[in-house]
Amino acid sequence: MPAIGGEAWTPERVAALRRDLDAMLVNAPAIHGAHIGVLAVDTKSGSPLYERNAGDAFQPASTLKLVVGSAALEKLGPAFHFTTRGYVAASSPAILLLGGGDPFLTTADLSAFADSIAQLRLPSVSLAVAAGRYDAQPHAPGWTWDDFAYDYAAPISALTLNENVVHIEVAPGARAGDPAHVTSAPLAAAVAGTSSSLLVSNAPSILPAALTLAAGSESTLDVSHLGNDILVSGGIAAGAAPESLDAAVPDASAYAEEVASELLRARHLSVGGPDDKFPFIGVLRGSSEAPSDVRLVWSHDSPPFAEFLGPRFWIPSDNLVAELLLKELGYETGGGPGTTEKGAAFERTWLQSVGVDPATTTLADGSGLSQYDRITPRDLVAILQHDWDGPNRELVLNSLPVGGARGTIEGIAGTPAAGRVFAKTGSMMHVRGLAGYLATEHHGAVTFVFTVDDWLGDYPALAALRAQVLTRIVQD
Repeated sequence: MPAIGGEAWTPERVAALRRDLDAMLVNAPAIHGAHIGVLAVDTKSGSPLYERNAGDAFQPASTLKLVVGSAALEKLGPAFHFTTRGYVAASSPAILLLGGGDPFLTTADLSAFADSIAQLRLPSVSLAVAAGRYDAQPHAPGWTWDDFAYDYAAPISALTLNENVVHIEVAPGARAGDPAHVTSAPLAAAVAGTSSSLLVSNAPSILPAALTLAAGSESTLDVSHLGNDILVSGGIAAGAAPESLDAAVPDASAYAEEVASELLRARHLSVGGPDDKFPFIGVLRGSSEAPSDVRLVWSHDSPPFAEFLGPRFWIPSDNLVAELLLKELGYETGGGPGTTEKGAAFERTWLQSVGVDPATTTLADGSGLSQYDRITPRDLVAILQHDWDGPNRELVLNSLPVGGARGTIEGIAGTPAAGRVFAKTGSMMHVRGLAGYLATEHHGAVTFVFTVDDWLGDYPALAALRAQVLTRIVQD
């Protein structure tokens, strides 16, 4: 683990480090023509050990998740959790499923909601789902529109179910030219009081248009949105093993409503939709809170932030979690509905409090998926230094990917830096970044950023160069 201690960095050692890193980076073929930023500081003192373009603005990709994760840790706290609630009206069989931003809500969780409603012994119900805690913008500014059908760009909603993704399997037909066999994985949930299971079908509809290709052909399977449906196109080779695809749902609330309705029907309830006299109509028009004259019949909490920061956010680099945290910050600090801009406004204030000039950043989303995001290596190091000096140091270290041990840091396994690089990755087209801490062999912890954008090179070569640079620091 990175820790304070060890030999001091002498001027001679720092000078030698700078000469060696310059020799590695100047004219390196792996970064030819790219914009590169490197900053390494002694974590204990904050003194710079090496810097290259540390004050330049870079597109951060997922290293931007350090901003929303660290800001949320400080504002919301490690014990924070999202809560989804179910209500019933006092004067009518009207029920409401009220989203609370939980990115981890599943069909199994909604089964417990359906059980609670079934216990009321109503012959029929009118169901509505509401996501007014946050605004209705499903994607942040600067997201690329042709990403919208993919799981990593699932729509952002205060009522999220199964991460707003459906799982699709495609198998080839008997011969080239035949339609491929396209099925969506059923959403199974236990039906109260029986041993049967519920299969939620076509929520949303899957439109199969994939074909069988000649044996040995390369797969061209793809997904896209066609209105409120998911189109599966391209082809799969005859004789090939089935392939799995994950597709984002076009409409998160409609998806949750369909699944909840099916769960209720499986419990022998007649389910209708709201009408003009529906008692929750104010919530459906955007209010983030249920009326006062209703009864809470079910609630579900997400895991606490401290439990999901690493395994379900920073380590898998989950974009949806980042965006929901950002809108929750907006809700908590700017009132309902929570929005991306309200969350970013809080982030800018928070950044200033940790010594970052907000004018050096552009914060368009929480995940780093936006083409508009910009931040400097110096800003990222300031955030990491703040985390180190604060009460959540151990939690942060335990929540970061570790090169050669856990997560998505490539090129470190098998090098002397393996197990010593605790850092958040960032990866998108023409961008690669890494920001975190090093556990050096002799000098204690080093805080660092290594990032490139406007890059057109070979990724294994870049990963090898980065590992060489980090190894030199680790072994000094």
